[in-house]
Amino acid sequence: MRDMPGSITNALRCLLALVVVSGAAVLLTWLQHDEIILAWAKGNPSAQELLASGGMAALREAAIVPKFVPLALVSFIVFVVLVVVLAAFLVDGHGWSRLVLTATSLFGLLVSSLGLNHGLPIAFVVVSALFFAFCVLLVIFLWRKETNTYLRVN
Repeated sequence: MRDMPGSITNALRCLLALVVVSGAAVLLTWLQHDEIILAWAKGNPSAQELLASGGMAALREAAIVPKFVPLALVSFIVFVVLVVVLAAFLVDGHGWSRLVLTATSLFGLLVSSLGLNHGLPIAFVVVSALFFAFCVLLVIFLWRKETNTYLRVN
């Protein structure tokens, strides 16, 4: 097996960083669950009514409130599995994995930009900004000249 170029190594580091930042987002979702519910409730008249009549306890128990923690956890697990599989194919030199990782990064840019613009607690804004930055870096590393050469030869 040939040596991997630095661009592939750096792409793998970006993928690892994306997993770590995603894990931090899951942890924050659990730790700041009430703050997330309140941020979500700002744009929902039914939730505002529940909050006014029964307080946070009523809102927390309401069926209309999304289950943020389980959703974040399942999304994280799926993301980690996807990253591990795609990273293995990238290291093995399969060019299509770069395309799928690029598409995944573009989706990550969209999702993280939503986290920047929806009145979430500051910790989520920081996590979203980090995720955004690592997605951009990943795409840059995936499309460098030495990555092209590595994927063409393998």
